Amino acid sequence: MKLSELNFDVCPPVLTAESMRALDALEKNTRAKAAGMPKILSGALSLKSLEIAAGYGLMKNAGHALYNRVVDLLPEYAPYSSEKPNVAVFVGGGNNGGDGLVLAKLLLDAEISCIVFSLAPEEKFRNEAALALEDFLKVGGALNVIENPAISFAKFVEGKVPEFSLIVDCMLGNGASGELKPAFAQMASLINKWKIPVLSADAPTGYDSKEHCVRENCIVAKETMLFGMPRIDAYVKNGGPVFGKVQIARLDYAESNIASFAEKIFWATDALLPLLLPERNDWGDKREQGSAVIVAGSANMPGAAALCAGAALRSGAGLVTLATPKSVFPIVAGKLSEPVFLSLECVSENLERHGESFSISDIPCVLNSLRHANAFAIGPGLSANEETQSAVVQLLKQVKLPTVIDADALNALAAIYPNEDFWNAFEMSAILTPHIREYARLFGELPLDATLIPAELREKSRECGKVIVLKGAPTFVALPNGIVYLVPCANSGMAKGGSGDVLTGILVALLSQGVAVEEAAVLGVLIHQHAGEIAKKKLGAFSMLPSDVIECLAGAF
Repeated sequence: MKLSELNFDVCPPVLTAESMRALDALEKNTRAKAAGMPKILSGALSLKSLEIAAGYGLMKNAGHALYNRVVDLLPEYAPYSSEKPNVAVFVGGGNNGGDGLVLAKLLLDAEISCIVFSLAPEEKFRNEAALALEDFLKVGGALNVIENPAISFAKFVEGKVPEFSLIVDCMLGNGASGELKPAFAQMASLINKWKIPVLSADAPTGYDSKEHCVRENCIVAKETMLFGMPRIDAYVKNGGPVFGKVQIARLDYAESNIASFAEKIFWATDALLPLLLPERNDWGDKREQGSAVIVAGSANMPGAAALCAGAALRSGAGLVTLATPKSVFPIVAGKLSEPVFLSLECVSENLERHGESFSISDIPCVLNSLRHANAFAIGPGLSANEETQSAVVQLLKQVKLPTVIDADALNALAAIYPNEDFWNAFEMSAILTPHIREYARLFGELPLDATLIPAELREKSRECGKVIVLKGAPTFVALPNGIVYLVPCANSGMAKGGSGDVLTGILVALLSQGVAVEEAAVLGVLIHQHAGEIAKKKLGAFSMLPSDVIECLAGAF
């Protein structure tokens, strides 16, 4: 399947907080008009009243999603308690507070112990939130108003840490900006000190969705539930550490309304894996399953060649040829039995020791190996030797196959083409796989505000006509057509030397099997991340290695 064929259900757009609020407003307006146009025209009802009713419908959906998640979490956070789990819901006077009141009503209906604390008096609740408060009070709910948390709440718990199983933070949501008002700052500070698990609704209280930054005393949530669409703040370093694990409650928006705010940034998750995987040909020979050639390794970095080739072999390629320096060959051959080895002579007058790093003399040998190949990868562990850099650029000018350009091959481009004009020199379709420092060498420094990174990548991918995979947490995949995919993952176990070599092997294997560069880039990153998560569960983030990720590729596929 092509990425262009995917719909919003499978691959939803990633929105800004502003776009999400605008989408909410449009959806309410659309529903209001559909439900009551005759009454509006007759004057029996105002559009505003119908929009409030429609908004309350969306609020109920959000509250139900929160309720379902709370029910799922309670056994984890209060598994051995002899008392009933006790949920504390903290609300403000806006719509985020209304979501919390819908949740509280549902908890009371289900006879789950629940207490609501409000940083706003009853008269501050307006529109949809007022309807939610009315329904909550009707079932016997009580709004415990906290005017001065440092005093009022200390008296409530008599100076002790409350014995809540779970706290649900519905104080401000994604519309908040600027420094917290004193009462909210005090309450957030107290909640953080208690070390009780927090589920935040839409955004942790204290996260500034306008400036994309964490304010003082921001709540550090265990999880955050986003309503409607994924938002970039929750996945990047600006907000990810306080959002915690992200849950998405997909509200039933009209697809046409979603399209109005889609900003060409899409959320790519494991749901795409079965849709993008190439079909296997059980009747085909090894070449028909995909033939990949890899140029990798040097005297000081033989492991990069082994990791890259090993990952390619585990990712479906029928034939993998590894071109590596003569000095590296015995080491890599001792690790791997399956590749075809191309031992490079690396003869050059500019090298003190022959056979240690890819050189210009090796280009004809590599080009000959490409005659029957389907895809090519170059870069892992090649070294920063000047002759090697020249050899990389000269070779790439002659390659026509789909190519993965990684690591030291990227550094070679940056060294030979310091003015960012390397894209005019190469005709092949390609995937560039820089981490942030390699990206800076190629294109310049990335924005400090990580929410601006997709726009930066979109521009550079369009200019060079190549797919750019910016590795990190999260990983971004930028296509020349202007679309950027966000792959959410924060796995410290993958932040180890060699992880990028594994990704290159996966990518070249997919390309060799006929997957187009756009789909291969997204699919390869997803497979890599998924295998990393399997390795983390199996071995833990401290002890997992890139070679373990290769072993877990079977589970990922």
